[in-house]
Amino acid sequence: MAIFHQHAFDFAMNPPPPQGTELAVHFSPIPLQEFGLNLPVEISTATVFRNPPLSAPLFSIAVTAHFDTGASSTAIDIDLAKHLNLHATGQSEIFTAAGKQTMPNFAIDIGFLNTKLSPFYNLRVSSCKLGFTLEDNVNLPRPQNMGILIGRDIMSKWNIIWNGTTSTVFISD
Repeated sequence: MAIFHQHAFDFAMNPPPPQGTELAVHFSPIPLQEFGLNLPVEISTATVFRNPPLSAPLFSIAVTAHFDTGASSTAIDIDLAKHLNLHATGQSEIFTAAGKQTMPNFAIDIGFLNTKLSPFYNLRVSSCKLGFTLEDNVNLPRPQNMGILIGRDIMSKWNIIWNGTTSTVFISD
């Protein structure tokens, strides 16, 4: 089971309170409301391409994945796919706010960092333009710099409990 707390807050008291002082902290649903559900994932070259006869090198990166309940399938940022030297496995039509586009498909392995969720191997994904940049991904994946959209193809394999009032999400497979 994975438990994601999407709380973003800084808390400092100067001077510090006396030892033994109890503090009550209340969380806000705003992070979930503002950024949606995001989690860190590791995307890598699909296992099928790393085995003979292809024996492609392993390329891997940790990025932010955004849950997109409106997407029927998972989609990787096209520039990220190029950066990882992913092999196109065909193409498909995707429907975005900008209209219908024909984009390449890829196969990836995807793991869910800091969780016990099972990874997906040789997952067929479509691609789209998310505006992902490597420069914004150097230290930590950030919610605003999404590398992949998690679609209903993955979400349908999980039990997801979304508590908006506490900005908490429980996921199990």
